[in-house]
Formats: sequence, structure tokens, C-alpha cells
Amino acid sequence: MLTQQHPPLLPLLLLLHLLLVPPVADASVLRYADQSQPKTPIVLIPGDGGSQIQARLDGKPSVPHFWCSKRTADFYPIWLNLELLNAGTVDCLVDDFRLVFDPATNLTSNSPKVVTRVPGFGDTATVEYFDDSKISASAYFNDLAIKLVAYGYRRNVTLRGAPFDFRRGVHDNPQFQSDLKSLIEATTAANAGRPCLLVAHSYGNTVTLAMLQQQTPDWKRRHVRALLAVAAPLGGAVKALRLMSSGDSLDIPLERPLAMRPLQRSLTSTALLMPHPQFWPAGETLISRPGRNYSTAEYDQFFVDIGYQLGSRMRAAAVAGYRPDLPPGVEVHCVYGYGLKTPGRLIWRSNADWPDAQPDVDWDDGDGTVNSRSLAACADLWGGGAQAQPVFNFTIPGAEHLKILHRPEFLQYTLDLVHRLNAETAHPDAL
Repeated sequence: MLTQQHPPLLPLLLLLHLLLVPPVADASVLRYADQSQPKTPIVLIPGDGGSQIQARLDGKPSVPHFWCSKRTADFYPIWLNLELLNAGTVDCLVDDFRLVFDPATNLTSNSPKVVTRVPGFGDTATVEYFDDSKISASAYFNDLAIKLVAYGYRRNVTLRGAPFDFRRGVHDNPQFQSDLKSLIEATTAANAGRPCLLVAHSYGNTVTLAMLQQQTPDWKRRHVRALLAVAAPLGGAVKALRLMSSGDSLDIPLERPLAMRPLQRSLTSTALLMPHPQFWPAGETLISRPGRNYSTAEYDQFFVDIGYQLGSRMRAAAVAGYRPDLPPGVEVHCVYGYGLKTPGRLIWRSNADWPDAQPDVDWDDGDGTVNSRSLAACADLWGGGAQAQPVFNFTIPGAEHLKILHRPEFLQYTLDLVHRLNAETAHPDAL
């Protein structure tokens, strides 16, 4: 279903599901025969868990088990590395990949004597697959990239990727804002001044919005043709509360939620993705246990009661400058799924199980990960005259948060949009 919202005269991770997805046929690109047509350059911006990250261990002072390495000779893939997600090595992974929050600066650093880097910035290789083995179970933007290449796009020329350290909240990773801006500028310049189409998935929309909010209208007009916002969690998600409380296995078979919890709690992106009061008002219960309910107004007490008081500082720092109600100031296409059971309230039946046991769940509508009210905020907040640029809303029934990137409806919508943008001949001059 496609609707347009516009002014009267004219707006943990998270979270990863490693499931096989079927291959996509190429018939949808056949209608676009002229591959020599000038291309609107595209930048792919991944979500939570969607960027490959490498680590080097420089003599860690301690490790959780004697078999965990303290030192490595060089960088190695730490995320996503399927070999590390097993019972024998997951504790090593968690200790190596966790962040350490400093209340004095409100910023994080890596675990002591761990160095990380995000490989492949500008290219698509590390956002097409979660794992560098490129097995089908870790396919991410790959189906879309294949379609675009068949249409005449060239990787690292007209099709770029912007991986980033998804562990960190927007305030905690200012360098990425600068890097993303520079990548867009360079890509526009290398393509005869044609503004870019930004295709962001999930948490990638949060970081992209923050970057766009910092730019002038003239910069956006000259460098960004549109934002394709896929499954944008602008209002957060109840599922993030499970990461903070009991931990989440991320649907990885045989994984122990409690083993993942120290990592998930340490991420400032998890704190940012907790439900926002603008969408879940005080008084609406999100977490229940005998004798106590928690809404967005009780987050401080929630962190005390789960024994993670540092979470209050992390949360406050993460949301301090976050303004989902401030439109990006570019044409937007909101695309998301609905109609799937999505956590709406977490319930512990016994205080003896709180918070370590997995809770019961009252279900809400959404895409399986993000609640519908958060997904719909893309059009609700930015459409209807909130900005001068048009905002389109395209919903796909039954499209799951990650699998939406492989749905034929999404791929066709994207190709149709790209074809329309490519047909434009003029590109903007400075104001």
C-alpha cells in the first residue's frame, strides 16, 4: 500500500536474525534495459549488527576463560563471526566486543587492550553480508546489490556502502557523521554532481537522520536526492528492554541469552533504542513483575532494580540530543512491514526469576523486532507538512525486520524509485 503525505501545496541488536532467505529472481530488472543511462548514486547504510567489525587483542589483562586469547598478531573478524557464536567461545567474544562506559565523558571505549576497526568503508562488501564467509545465512544488502548491478550500477562507483560501529549511540560516534557526509560528497562529485539516494536500514536511519539534521538545506539539496528509510525504529523498540534485562539470544540457535547480556547492556546503541517516551507515554506498562511495573517514566528505577545503575547515565547521554521529530529535510520514502507478533510488554511471573530468566511476552503489532508505532513515526512525524519535501509511505504486510530487504515488494519499490530518479536530467546548483 503506497500513500504520499505532503504539505497542502506540494515529508542489538538490533537486532539480527540469521535465517536463510530465498534467492531473488532477476526478472524485475528486465524492464530497465538502458544500462548506459546516468545513475543516481546510491549509499547503503546498515543497521544494528549490520556492519562487519574487526578486532586486535594487544595483551588483555584478563580473560573469562583460560582458552580465550589475550593477544592476536593481527586484526581478525569479530563481528559477525559465526565461529565465535558457540558455547565454548561466546564468553570470549562478549568480553572482547563489549564497550566500557565512562560517566565522566558519557562516552565509551573498547574493552581494555582491544582495538577495533570497521573495514571496507565506501565499498559494499562488508554490508552485503554480515559474515565475511558470505554464506547465504548471513546475506544482508546482497540481494539489492545484485539487482542494482544487473541494472548497470557499479560497486564502489555508483553503489557505495557506509558501514559503522553499530555498538555506539549517535553521540558516541561523531566521527561516523563526518565520514558519512564526506562519502556522500565524494560520491556526488564522482557522479557528475548527481545527488545520492541514501538507503538506510533499521538503526542506520537513526544515525543518518542525525547527520542530515546537522547539514544546511543547500548542502542537502545538492548532495541528497532522497532517503529510503527501511524499517526505521525512530521511537525505539520494546525488544531493547529484553537486551538490558535478561539478554537476548538474537535468535541464534543454542545461544544463551545471559551470556550475551554483558555485551548487549554495554552498548550505547541499545540504550538509545529503548522505547522513547514520545511514543510510549508514562503510565503505559512495558515491564511487569510481582509488585512492580515499569513505564518509560521509571527507567531510572528499572536500571537500579536490574542491578545496572550505569544504564541510567548511558540512556541519558544517548538520548540527550536525539530528535526524531525534527525532519531530515530531504525527500523520504518510509518502507516497513507490519502484522507480525512483536514484543509489546515483558512479564516476569516471579521475582525469583527477575531479571535473569526470559520473560513472558504480551504481543504487539510490528515487524517482529520493532513496534508499529515506532516504524510508522517515519511518516507520522515527517509527513503531513512537517517538511517541504515529500514523504511517501509504503507498507508490506508480513515483512519481517531483516527479511524485508529480501522481499520482492521492497526490491521492486526500490528499483522503481531508482528508475524514476535516474530519468531526471537536471542536478541542483548552489543557492
